[in-house]
Amino acid sequence: MKLLALIVFVVLAGLRTGAQAPAPQASPANATEPAKKADATQTSPAPDALPAPDSVIARYVRALGGEAVLKKITSRTLRGTFEVPAQGVTGEAEIQMAVPDHFYSLVKISDDVRFIQAYDGKAGWSYDPQRGLRDLAGAELDQMRRSSQFEYELHFRELFPKVRVLAKVQEGDRSAWVVEATPAAGAAEKFYFDTENGLLLRHDSVQAGFDGDVPIVHRYSGYTAFDGVQVPTVLHHSDPAVEWQVKFTEVRNNVPVDPAKFTKPQ
Repeated sequence: MKLLALIVFVVLAGLRTGAQAPAPQASPANATEPAKKADATQTSPAPDALPAPDSVIARYVRALGGEAVLKKITSRTLRGTFEVPAQGVTGEAEIQMAVPDHFYSLVKISDDVRFIQAYDGKAGWSYDPQRGLRDLAGAELDQMRRSSQFEYELHFRELFPKVRVLAKVQEGDRSAWVVEATPAAGAAEKFYFDTENGLLLRHDSVQAGFDGDVPIVHRYSGYTAFDGVQVPTVLHHSDPAVEWQVKFTEVRNNVPVDPAKFTKPQ
């Protein structure tokens, strides 16, 4: 299972730039909320009390179901509902992925309003009502390439050569280890792993986009076992301009996926 290539739902940037009703402006307090939560590291234990980063990642893999079980899954299809509460926007969400690094995501608000991002193993592309069909390049493509790794968790150290545990913090009603992971190219990201069950609770990153970099926070919940693999069925996204949520009601593993789905249309 990949670390939920759900991060690439940034296709919804169109919702920030006017495809729907204008997004409400975040108040100064709300705008700094993610930073305040991330800075809760001031209460962290002494460095010698922190676990080794590899042990946190290994525990995460075990919590998901273990390496052997994860490797039995070669494709996954997820479908569910999409919602932007502040704007009253609802729609359908779909993700299809397959080994080793094929990915396709669709958010459909209506027949005429769709947001797509995909990666075919070499090239990434996207579609939205404002910009139409376009190729991904630069930082956008680098992030898509990383997030499209199907066995993301098993290749974590390859994707992020530099990893360290920063602190133990409170994330909602759970305590979490904060792992800072830096890719070979790009800014460091933070992953919050539950100290008790090892599962991923939150992911902070700066997402490269057509309109510039956007700091985003993703929170994961509703973990449910499908064919022995734990999959979060609820994703909550927040950035300075908009909040949205996806709830997956259908998760199917090892079902046939049409290769053409990942290929950029002519």
